[in-house]
Amino acid sequence: MSPQEWLEHPYQSVSTAPSFDQGQLAYKAARQLLSTEAMKPLVRKFRATPFPSIEFWNGSVMHVRSLHDDARYVDGHGYRYLSIDEAGWIPNLRKLVDSVLLMRLAGGGSLDFIGTPKGKSQDGLYWYYLQGQKEVEGFYSQRGSIFDNPYLPREDLDMRAKLLGGSNAKLRDQVLYGEFIDFEGLAFTGDQLQNAFRDDMPLEEEPKDEHRYVTAWDLGRITDYTVGITMDITERPWRIVRFDRLNKVPWEQIYGLISDVRRKYGCRWAYIDATGPQGDVIESEMLKRKIPIQGVKTASKTAKLALINGIQTAFDEGRNVIGQTQVLDHDGLLVDRPRLEEPLEGDWGLLRMPRYKQLETELEIYQLDDKKLTQDSVFALGLAVAAAREMEYVRAPAIGGLYYGGR
Repeated sequence: MSPQEWLEHPYQSVSTAPSFDQGQLAYKAARQLLSTEAMKPLVRKFRATPFPSIEFWNGSVMHVRSLHDDARYVDGHGYRYLSIDEAGWIPNLRKLVDSVLLMRLAGGGSLDFIGTPKGKSQDGLYWYYLQGQKEVEGFYSQRGSIFDNPYLPREDLDMRAKLLGGSNAKLRDQVLYGEFIDFEGLAFTGDQLQNAFRDDMPLEEEPKDEHRYVTAWDLGRITDYTVGITMDITERPWRIVRFDRLNKVPWEQIYGLISDVRRKYGCRWAYIDATGPQGDVIESEMLKRKIPIQGVKTASKTAKLALINGIQTAFDEGRNVIGQTQVLDHDGLLVDRPRLEEPLEGDWGLLRMPRYKQLETELEIYQLDDKKLTQDSVFALGLAVAAAREMEYVRAPAIGGLYYGGR
């Protein structure tokens, strides 16, 4: 397309928001900007009803719509650009995007989300923010503070900060600094995960002579996934060298995979989650097939907490205090707090992991009240950490080998 054709090409865009009132704000702002003497020649007409729109001289149209009633006022139309203002207020954002909005981008196009964070829901704005931070192809995200806005008077900013001085510290971080805050309490912090996951690690490493490995498996039950994590514990920090995840396959295939991985990496045992009514049966079936296993029961609250605490401890091990920093307390006063080593600063943490997307996502959202969460990868990691603690300093005897077998 030539520059002239591009200028004359009709281009449909839509500015949306959770409510019609919010959507109208974008229309009013655009109309104000386009009402100057310099911009008036670009506009053919403004329409306020039945839905606000601006038609440009080349036939392009900026529409304004509400996403109320599952985006029924957007569905059925085609656009080259779609934006959502105050996207943090849409709790089912991912479902709405996948089921309706992506199909509205006629012939390809862009989709932008703007808004104040509203928690770390994996169904909402936070999920899209994470994809951009991970530099997933097709995604981009950035975060900013209200203090970055050059058009807000300083006295107005100071007034807002003062009014929020006595509020909850997490709420201040969300409103003033655009932080994604979880008010329920996640099991693992962003610092821990940023330090543990490394971009330069291959997704799978072949076994090396004289290296020692452990392999641990969370076994799927009907609809759950079976997840296996294999870790090199020859030296610290430990390195995950293999991640397996499979679903709805015959048990024989699962048994065969566990056996193959155990033999390949020279692990004397395969640690498995033996929870549930089938646990004893699975153990028995694997032993019949001469697959050496160590069954771990994780059904009780105490056992589950022990696994999660084990991961948390491994993430933080060796992290040092390296100074002081000033933060706002709950009263809005500056107080001194110890400054811990930042991610990738120093060599703290026992775990180094490639960027397995599934494992990373499950760890990011995991909470102890996990009944509605996908958690198979988290429990496989917990078993692997427990196995590493048990086997780290065990050496094979000169004759035979109680713990480690040859490859």
